[in-house]
Amino acid sequence: MTEPTGAGPSGGAEDARIASDDAGFPRAPLPISRPRVDHFPTTQLTTLLDELRTLHGDDQRTRLAATIMHRYAEPLAIYARGSSLREIAEPDDLVHGFFAQALADHSFLDRYLASGMRLRRWLMNGLLLHARSVIRDRVRAQRREGASIEAAPSTAITATPESNAENAFDRAWALALLSEACASVEQALLAEGRDRAWTVFRRHAIDGRSYSDLERELGLGRQQMADLVRGVTRRLRERVMELLEDEGGDAADQLREVIRLLG
Repeated sequence: MTEPTGAGPSGGAEDARIASDDAGFPRAPLPISRPRVDHFPTTQLTTLLDELRTLHGDDQRTRLAATIMHRYAEPLAIYARGSSLREIAEPDDLVHGFFAQALADHSFLDRYLASGMRLRRWLMNGLLLHARSVIRDRVRAQRREGASIEAAPSTAITATPESNAENAFDRAWALALLSEACASVEQALLAEGRDRAWTVFRRHAIDGRSYSDLERELGLGRQQMADLVRGVTRRLRERVMELLEDEGGDAADQLREVIRLLG
């Protein structure tokens, strides 16, 4: 069976536009790691998501809740580890506490949808506000116990996002998004019996193997492999655009940002 090349019906101009859009996305080698949430105690979060489904059905709020848990657990923990938030609590515990509190508040997702903000900025701000509330609770507890004011932690460490940690968070977000898109496209291609297309794409675009090496390994010509990679890349780009609909803002701008962060 001949694999489709992914060329669009609109001809050369459309192909040139897509090739330009796809330039550098993804680049080889590209470190892909699937988003991880297994290091969090997930029972409470799963219960919260089930409650959201009961209250709202399979609507935008439920999808956003799932996105928050599965796409943002590791990026937010990376942000906490790289900032002064790590002085407040163990980063994974801090993020888990934020998730549990935010998703238990049925207005949290409504307020995000009404805010017009990008989801990752909304969540970063939410994590900072949660950290401040942790500090306030700690201060109150110490005062009740008679501790001196000097012994209480300072809220200044959560006043603003920290640039290095923010950059690490943005890159981790982009990797999580691309990992999610890769997993989705891979699953779809395998279900369609197009495992050869995914194999060539992964070997070249993700593992960084040259076409000359793959010619010997896979028994395919360079142009044939380039066509397969181009088709999968186009499909991957479309899937990333779909995932970015949950993120708020202009999806095309966000796609360019993903490319920049992973370049």
